[in-house]
Amino acid sequence: MINRIAFIFFAFILFSCGSTKPPLVSKPLYDILYQSDYGGAPFQFYEIITEKKEFEILLNDQIIKPYVKKEDIETCNFILVNLGEKEKMGFTIVVDDITELQNKIIISIKEVQPKGNSVGISKPSSVIKVKSKKTIEIKE
Repeated sequence: MINRIAFIFFAFILFSCGSTKPPLVSKPLYDILYQSDYGGAPFQFYEIITEKKEFEILLNDQIIKPYVKKEDIETCNFILVNLGEKEKMGFTIVVDDITELQNKIIISIKEVQPKGNSVGISKPSSVIKVKSKKTIEIKE
């Protein structure tokens, strides 16, 4: 009888002490590979790079080349953002929000104006790596 009670007690403790799963570690869905005040186009535009042929441009760019691998195009998309010619220095491009849905990724890219009165003409540009091959929708 004592053995039976001990067995039931032991079984109760064993099954009531379930292990908890560790929390999921969320990895960022994007990386900003490159950002500069110079080197962008004189007009404002963005381009979503999804194909190998387009990706060759990034692989051949001496500044961006160290940040990308040839196989990245298999698992990632890229966004090239140019703010156009600005009459001040210090403009930045930030990812304001990014949402992954079942069939697409919605990304909001924001232009941040510099504080103060910096002098000089700039052509801010940025390259963003999105760690997914889902369709990208840019929200302005």
